[in-house]
Amino acid sequence: MHTTFVSGFTGRSGLGRYTSRLEIGVSVFFVISGFLLYRPFAVAHFRGTPAPDARRFWVRRLRRIIPAYWVAFLVVSYVLQADTVRHAWWSLPIYLGFAQIYLPNYTLTGITQAWSVCTEMTFYLTLPLWATLMGRLGAAGPSSRRRPAGPFRRHRHRPAAHPRRPVDTQLRVELAGLASLVVVGLAYRIWVLQMHTSLSTTMPNWLPGFVDLFALGMLLAVVSAYLAQTDHRPAWLWHPALPWASWALAAGAFVAVGNIRLPLIPIYQSPVGISLVRQTLYGLFALFLVLPAVFGPQDRGLLRGLLRAQPVALIGLVSYGVYLWHEAALMLFLRWTGDHLFRIPLWQLFGAVGGMALLAATASYVVVERPALRGRRRGRSAALPAPAPVPVPVPTTGTLAASR
Repeated sequence: MHTTFVSGFTGRSGLGRYTSRLEIGVSVFFVISGFLLYRPFAVAHFRGTPAPDARRFWVRRLRRIIPAYWVAFLVVSYVLQADTVRHAWWSLPIYLGFAQIYLPNYTLTGITQAWSVCTEMTFYLTLPLWATLMGRLGAAGPSSRRRPAGPFRRHRHRPAAHPRRPVDTQLRVELAGLASLVVVGLAYRIWVLQMHTSLSTTMPNWLPGFVDLFALGMLLAVVSAYLAQTDHRPAWLWHPALPWASWALAAGAFVAVGNIRLPLIPIYQSPVGISLVRQTLYGLFALFLVLPAVFGPQDRGLLRGLLRAQPVALIGLVSYGVYLWHEAALMLFLRWTGDHLFRIPLWQLFGAVGGMALLAATASYVVVERPALRGRRRGRSAALPAPAPVPVPVPTTGTLAASR
């Protein structure tokens, strides 16, 4: 999306209405995060076992995100000078503390695309708290074992691990909680978009503005954990045609959002109605794109074979670095070549920026990220006992597994 805009392809081609909407990748990112990070909590809820330790969860997230981000920010901002930063004495703590989205004067400075990491960090902080609430509400529910209604009705129950937590009660609690998150997210967006203050330009990027997207990923986590616990596989979720039907719906959502007359520029404000339609279509696209990777046979299929291919898996392994470094690569390319904005062949800009970002991301993974992750594992094995294995299959399809 960034290279199509800067090269001028978005403005001069008839495909601009679609290339400008490639920002939809952020929605996919949030849905995947909601699924992968909430699933261990959902599994624990349905099994009636202790949830993952919140402190350990937060430490893992900080180790995964902070080292690579801090190095990228310091190098890009103060060595390469490939972005704009504010130089007040309090600026560095704001950038390194993922707080730039809360201050309008800082939103478009530093690693500008990192606004979504700031949103993610808030999600990390609140997710264990939300999981604790859902676990307690489920445990406090009625102890009678009633059969669930709807599409999950015909199956044989596995005995619940906790006598006060039947899986159907927990399912209702989880679904009601996720529905409330969607309502809160949409209501927050309506409220913010009607404000006329300096904060209204950045408040849509705060966690409540995207909590509905995280909730869609958490929905996938809840349903997959529930089905695994009850040993039930609905035929329609494992049907060979499901991926194609799901991706057709995703394609329909993408085409639709490309034709609601949104601006072609990367930063814009839309009326409330258009914004809600865009948010809904972005969420549906992400949901239907990811759904076939969550359900169905995990060891068969052409697409899963492609996602497991070594080149794709390696790109997934360093994808966080690509995200952090690609804007700097774009700015450096423009500086070194002297090319003017909007007059560059797309293939040239995309190839150069993609190659530079991959090299920087690989170096970041080898020098920064992998040592931090190894330190996490050594610290866990030395200080804490290994967690007991959970006999519940977890989807591990290609990029989904590599990205986390």
